Amino acid sequence: MCIALTSDDKGALYQNCTIFDKSDIYGGPVCGDNGVTYSNSFYLDCKNHHNRETVATLHSGPCLENEKYCNVDLYYDPVCGSDHKIYTNMQSLFCVRQKQSRDLTAVSMTDCPQNDSCYRGGTEHYGINPICANNGHTYQNAAQLKCLQRYNSGLQIIHDGGCRVEFVHQLYGTAVCRIAKTRYEWNPVCASDGITYPNPFVFLCYRPKLNVIFNGECDTHSYKSCIEAHTNTTVLPNGEYANDAFTADDEVCGNDGSTYQSIHHLQCHTRLDKYVFLKHHGSCSGPDDHPCGSVPEEEHRQPVCGTDGRSYVSPEALWCAKLRSPKRGEICKPYL
Repeated sequence: MCIALTSDDKGALYQNCTIFDKSDIYGGPVCGDNGVTYSNSFYLDCKNHHNRETVATLHSGPCLENEKYCNVDLYYDPVCGSDHKIYTNMQSLFCVRQKQSRDLTAVSMTDCPQNDSCYRGGTEHYGINPICANNGHTYQNAAQLKCLQRYNSGLQIIHDGGCRVEFVHQLYGTAVCRIAKTRYEWNPVCASDGITYPNPFVFLCYRPKLNVIFNGECDTHSYKSCIEAHTNTTVLPNGEYANDAFTADDEVCGNDGSTYQSIHHLQCHTRLDKYVFLKHHGSCSGPDDHPCGSVPEEEHRQPVCGTDGRSYVSPEALWCAKLRSPKRGEICKPYL
């Protein structure tokens, strides 16, 4: 779908969905991520509007026979297959079995080879992907934390990305100086003096009276985008932010299904979610822009941890859950 429709537009246009239920108009059939074939994108969008659902477009054309077995389970709950491979959840294993017509079953996790997170190979597998732990420390990837869990079973992932100043201050208060003098970590903080401090502990210990301008390095591309996005911003009575420097023509759609006021707002947001990128100019509208239809196949998934304490099979799955599911407060499962 190429037309961006507001909720008011949809209220006027989608009074009767049957007029869109024709497969020879508006690009023809599309497959929804629920395994159902719809006559076209407008018909799917109309059904979503009336049913208050967020069924996404999986692909153009009718759904394939095996896709009804492959409705995506968004949550990361690893299982071991009889082929000695680890799958992100049971539904994914069933999907692979159906697509490949294999005699694949779930077996004990001990039957699958486990990466030793304390070996360099395990650490290199995750690369530099910082995570924040419940002790307020930032680790360079999940493997480092999993290695330390052998000696501290209470250590858990809170969210992807480095711990923020507010969280560290809440945990440690005036004790931050003890940590600042004994621990080194690279989790930069840009302060109101224009200087980048290596981590929240150093910032809170040595410059507690300064303000945090940016959770990251000063003078980076994201930093400059944030300055551009929020200059002349005012706070409305309802708590929302407004900036008259940008108009509806500046809006862009992110691959997370969110509409941003401008490309600067999207680029600024990447400091909080590194997986977000520009999908297209103009606001997000309709099932083609829902992230639920973009959850990757099993072999391309990269599990992530949400701030709701749940683990998801991919960033797209997390964004999809944000649209569809209430927040929960469980601790994330460690990534395998």
